[in-house]
Amino acid sequence: MTLTIAMPQLGLTMTEATVSVWLKKPGDSVKKDEAVLSVSTDKVDMDIEATADGVLREIIVEEGKTVPVGTPLAYLDTGTDTSPQPASRSEEPAAAASPVSFRDGAKLTSVAEGQSAPVDRVLEKEEPGETLRSSPRARRQARQLGIDIATVQGSGPQGRIIEKDLLKLASVRPAAPTTPAAPTTPTAPAGPAAAASPTGAKRRQIIAESMLQSIRTIPPFSVSLEVNAEKLVSLYESLRDPIGRHSGSRLTYTDLLFRALALSLADTPAMNAVWEAGEVRPRSQIVLGLAVATDRGVVAPVLAGVDSLPLAQLVTRRAQLADKARQSRLTFADLEGGVGTLSNLGMYRVDRFEGIISPGQSFILAAGKLRNRPWVEDTSLLVRPTVILNLSVDHRVADGVTAAVFLERVAEVIENPYRVLWNE
Repeated sequence: MTLTIAMPQLGLTMTEATVSVWLKKPGDSVKKDEAVLSVSTDKVDMDIEATADGVLREIIVEEGKTVPVGTPLAYLDTGTDTSPQPASRSEEPAAAASPVSFRDGAKLTSVAEGQSAPVDRVLEKEEPGETLRSSPRARRQARQLGIDIATVQGSGPQGRIIEKDLLKLASVRPAAPTTPAAPTTPTAPAGPAAAASPTGAKRRQIIAESMLQSIRTIPPFSVSLEVNAEKLVSLYESLRDPIGRHSGSRLTYTDLLFRALALSLADTPAMNAVWEAGEVRPRSQIVLGLAVATDRGVVAPVLAGVDSLPLAQLVTRRAQLADKARQSRLTFADLEGGVGTLSNLGMYRVDRFEGIISPGQSFILAAGKLRNRPWVEDTSLLVRPTVILNLSVDHRVADGVTAAVFLERVAEVIENPYRVLWNE
């Protein structure tokens, strides 16, 4: 029996993805639950696994190609019956099961061809008892550097092998191919040089297309204001050490701004909505994205219930999510469902900027550098620590008055920040 491996829909907003690397070549035997290839979007890398034993007969889409969801990628011969093989690529079995699986704890769920994969089916969790844990990027680097990944000591969570382990190993010894055909030329290192590599350039292209989708489909407008952050600074200084000891993670101003945004959204339910299927659809839960800079570009993983989490728990979860993003371990479940995003460039010399609303969301709050600036109180000119906020909003979801009220709520929490502790 011949099964078709098709590009699955790994998330609600996913329309296409890129074949990053084929882990098998035509003629190779494939075991059930074994990774066959890795695919990537502008946000994540994911492995596609076989749900049946067989032999990879033909690869249709080569590495580096971006194709829509549902596109046939390869054929797998299972040898379970004598059904005729497809005569051509255009004559696909109408209801053949796609040998693709998504890990969900200890279970594996097959996805029939033409159906969408459940969003919570992800490939980042290996089975308990697996002897080798590695990320898709690590396996790709191992192939490109000619390194046997089984010989690598992982530095990721629970000893997981990540890309930097391969790059570190390659920097201290020459690559030794495991087979004569293995490539031996190292790829560009992570960081600015990576953007010039074919993979990095392709990722920038995907990001660019996502931003163009935002510009083409979302009619945005912006409102901004400057906020006196004197009390926020005092609160931060008083909480920094005890929160750090309690949570095991460092408290940041981003955590306080994130909580302020969530509390303000809970107070302004008209903003807790998105534009879907030609209408405004309210959300019942507070789910917000947080922009995180990585060596592959900016991603915005989401957190649910930011308005109700104890602050120490919020700090811990934010730190874990940021680490997960930087290690390229995010899944689509980490990236979807947000109504808006916080983007904080306060660590740079940026006073004010405007963010671009992510497709599927309704707003983005951009926060500049918190620093001392002239401030007028009554008739006195003083110097106070302030932060300039800019809120960009989808005009289909809200008008100027609603956005102004929402931004005022954010400012009020920053000016009276002890509210962030109300659920403590």
